[in-house]
Amino acid sequence: MKHLIWLASYPKSGNTWLRILLDSILLNEGKSIDINRVKTASLRIIERQNFDEFLEFDSGELTIQETNIFKRKYYLEYGQKAEKDLFIKTHEANISVDNQELLIPKEVTKLGIYIVRNPLSIVGSLANHYVVDTDEAIRIMGDSTYTFFHHEKGITSNIPELIGDWSMHVNSWLQVDEFPVILIKYEDLLHEPVQTLRRIVNQLGYPVSDLILQRAANNHSFQKLSDQESEHGFREKVIASDAFFRKGRADAWREELTPKQIDLVIQRHQQVMHNLGYSTDINQL
Repeated sequence: MKHLIWLASYPKSGNTWLRILLDSILLNEGKSIDINRVKTASLRIIERQNFDEFLEFDSGELTIQETNIFKRKYYLEYGQKAEKDLFIKTHEANISVDNQELLIPKEVTKLGIYIVRNPLSIVGSLANHYVVDTDEAIRIMGDSTYTFFHHEKGITSNIPELIGDWSMHVNSWLQVDEFPVILIKYEDLLHEPVQTLRRIVNQLGYPVSDLILQRAANNHSFQKLSDQESEHGFREKVIASDAFFRKGRADAWREELTPKQIDLVIQRHQQVMHNLGYSTDINQL
């Protein structure tokens, strides 16, 4: 049986919000939940210690390419041991490893749920989250080599994760033929939450009523999540950033980006934006 369900996205695209909604729907009948106690896809399934135990040697000596080859084997064994559906959050690009198989193993994957967001909207959220300026956020989004936990910054408890640039990341997940992938737009989750969540639970084959979906959407609007964070904090927030749940609007970029910055984002990601239905005509934005 295939039990792994990947919640995948480029950073700051709504992955955490969707995790919270699914946790409420699948485990709490749509009731309000504590954002610091989310169980759905709450754990990083691969860390330095358990990866080294799997390999039986020090993974810190591996190159990025070698790491990804062994990481696929780790994911495969993890999925083979699963006895029920498991949700896994990831920001990794689903790249080809060893010029053969994709990083995410088709043999144990039930479904990929890919959350996408207009890259113009991501810029401000990314800048806030990484505590960098807007121009640096735009540069990161266009960096095909961008990697979390890179060895050059020192060996950490986490394993390097290739994120890549925004366009590359989107294509790495949406051009997959090896297993089913459902596309979820952040903007649809914002404006049509019940219909969007219905697509997900139907694809998963889970019997969930519209009442539960509506209750979850009402209890976990972006404003209510922001209020929770203001009152109790959020453990996934970078300490130096202002807030994790910042604005949550689809059009905040209009106030945050200059015409030059908008043009830079569109030039770099025009084709994929067009493919996804995001406007790339700067004169009509």
